[in-house]
Amino acid sequence: MKEQDLKDLLGREELNNSGIADKMYPDNKFARTYLSAKLAGRKSGNGFARLTDDDLSKAWEVLKDLADDIYSKGPEQE
Repeated sequence: MKEQDLKDLLGREELNNSGIADKMYPDNKFARTYLSAKLAGRKSGNGFARLTDDDLSKAWEVLKDLADDIYSKGPEQE
């Protein structure tokens, strides 16, 4: 997954970034704010928040799990 792919997917209003952020960063009390800052490239400390390869990997796993769940509940093929 590329950074722009993640930004495009999370920009869709059907997806709730809060739920995705909570699954990506389960130990972070402010997961939504943390992800939002990274997506926007906001100033953080001495630099700017940015998406890392680890973030993209976590997002891929969360979105893949969501997609698998959606497909598993789809209409049965005959």
